Amino acid sequence: METLKSTSRTFFLPIMRLDGELRDTVAAYYLANRALDQIEDHPDLTPEAKIDLLCGVSRLLQEETFTPGQVDRLFHPHRTHLEPVTRRFYDWAVQLPPRDIAPRLWDSLATLADRMADWVRADFRIDGQADLDRYTFAVASSIGITLSDLWNRHASIVTGFPEAVAFGRAVQAANIAWNHEDDLARGVDFFPTGWTTDDMCGYARRHLPAAEAYVESIPAGPIRDFCSLTLDIFRATLSALQEGTPLDRTTITALADRYAVSD
Repeated sequence: METLKSTSRTFFLPIMRLDGELRDTVAAYYLANRALDQIEDHPDLTPEAKIDLLCGVSRLLQEETFTPGQVDRLFHPHRTHLEPVTRRFYDWAVQLPPRDIAPRLWDSLATLADRMADWVRADFRIDGQADLDRYTFAVASSIGITLSDLWNRHASIVTGFPEAVAFGRAVQAANIAWNHEDDLARGVDFFPTGWTTDDMCGYARRHLPAAEAYVESIPAGPIRDFCSLTLDIFRATLSALQEGTPLDRTTITALADRYAVSD
């Protein structure tokens, strides 16, 4: 939880609304995804190194035996460049998740790593909305589908997969819009050609009704609070972008205070 808090203040708050084993599982799954994301985004790794690392992780996740030593050997040539959250990938992906659900997470993580490698090969070129659809599905909607599987396993809550896809797209598009200047500074542009911030925010908002339906389909309780707070934060992100107002810690904390933290 300390690593989660230092890695992502935004997702730490919703995850803390979950309880017990599910909170630990979602936290580990988030950190494993973040580990891959930091490989994809790393400014000091060459495209070739990123592809080798991402594809290497995918291969390890698909093997019958997967040891810390294998991860260390894969990461060793680039260890000085890798963030601590990435170097601890084995912990997040293998040690922490319950054994009966871990293979479902490995499938999701291996697929994500392969898709990220494909986007590195393509130099993250997004010409139109179809490309943006593919990217947001690869890095966010697919995670929403996996979380839906976790809700079902943990609490027998069945959610619609199309709505899970929309939830992921809305959240990811808001993230892309918020981080646009930072991405441009490192030479990456996730905006389709000719799009403005208003266009990206509009794309996110078009997916909000289905994302809201996803939340409303979940019974009251910690899982709904997790999803609802996540969506609240990204609604606030869109509003801040379009109104030109800051989104500070006080605003996010006030949103989170509306939901109880699970023991």
